Amino acid sequence: MELMVSLTIGLIVLAGLVSVLMANRQAFTIQQGSSFNQENLRFASSRLAWSIRMADFWGGIKAEKITTTTKLTSITGSGNCTAAWIVSVGDTSKENGIRGYDGGAAFPITDCVNAANYVKGSDVIVLRYADTHGYDPTKASGPDFTSTTDGVVPNRTSIFLLSAVAQQGTIFRLDDAVPSNPLGSSSGRYVYPFQFEMYYLSPCSDPGADGLCGTADDGDAANRSPTLMRMRLSSSGALISEAVVDGVEQLQFEYASPAVGGNPAVPFQAASATNFATVTQVRVSLVMRSSARDTAVPHPVNYTVSGHCQYAIDGTGAVTYTGTAATNKCKGMDASAYGTNPQQFVRLLSSQVVLIRNRVRG
Repeated sequence: MELMVSLTIGLIVLAGLVSVLMANRQAFTIQQGSSFNQENLRFASSRLAWSIRMADFWGGIKAEKITTTTKLTSITGSGNCTAAWIVSVGDTSKENGIRGYDGGAAFPITDCVNAANYVKGSDVIVLRYADTHGYDPTKASGPDFTSTTDGVVPNRTSIFLLSAVAQQGTIFRLDDAVPSNPLGSSSGRYVYPFQFEMYYLSPCSDPGADGLCGTADDGDAANRSPTLMRMRLSSSGALISEAVVDGVEQLQFEYASPAVGGNPAVPFQAASATNFATVTQVRVSLVMRSSARDTAVPHPVNYTVSGHCQYAIDGTGAVTYTGTAATNKCKGMDASAYGTNPQQFVRLLSSQVVLIRNRVRG
C-alpha cells in the first residue's frame, strides 16, 4: 500500500514537471519567434528607410538637370527593366528618384523578375539616387578610382553621376571619360556612384542552382521562407538580385504628397493612384514571420497591412481576405506564399512613414 501511494505521488509530481517543461518549451518557441521577427524587422525597416530617404539625391542639383551618355545602352537589363529605364532620370516624362508598383498576379514590370521568384500581391518599389560618397572629377579616371580591389568604389557600381552643384549633371559609365559639362565650371563638381535599387518579395530564400523558387533544387523547399530581395546594378553593369532578410511574408507601400503646412494633401494611397513627381512620404508596411514553427498552439492573425491589403489566418490555417480583388491587392496571393499550416508561425506587423528628405528640402 505504501509503495502504491509513493508511486502515485511520484507520478503526480512527474506529471507536474512535464507540464512545466512543456509550458517553458512553448514559451521559449514563442519568444524565439518574436525575437527573430523583431531583429529581422529592425534590419528590413532600416534598409528600406535608408534607400527611400536617399531617393532623388543628385549631389546638389535637380533631377531635370541630368542628362545621360550614349554608352549607357550597354547596361544589361531584363524584359522591361532596360538600360534606358534603369537610368531614367531627367525631365518630368521620366521616372526620377522613386516609383512604386502595386502587387498583382504577376510581377508588375514585365519580364523583369521570373514569376516563380515573386510573391503575388506584394508591392514593388524602385529607387534611384547618387551615393553620398563624392569624388574629385580630376581623380575619377585614375587607378585609385577604378580599382576593383582596394575598396574605393562603393557598392562596386559601374555607373556614375557627374554633378555640378546648382547647375547640371551627367550620368556616365566607368569606362567613359569624365564628362566636361557644364562647360566653364571648374568648382563644385563631384562624381558620385549612381544607385539603382528595386525591392520586392520572393517566396523562398534559397532558390538553388537554377535560381528559381519551387523547383527541384530549391534549397528551402521543405520550409519556404519568404524573403525581401533587392535588385541592383553589379560592377559590370548587370542587374543582380540579392536577399536582404528572410521571413518577410508581406510588403506594402503607400504614398502621400505635401500640402500647405507639410501635411499630406491626400491620404496615403496605392501606387496606381499616385503622382510620383510630387511624393514626399512613403508608408512602409511589413509582416514578419518566424523561421521556426510552433506546433503546440495556433497563432491566428487578422491584419490590415495597408489600405489595399487585408488578410486573416485562422486557427486551422485557412487564409481569408476582405473585399474584392480590385480593392484588396493581397487577394492575388497564392497559398504557397504562406506555406503549409501557416497558423504555426508567429507573426509581427509593422508600419512606418519615411520622409524623402531630398524632396522635402527642395
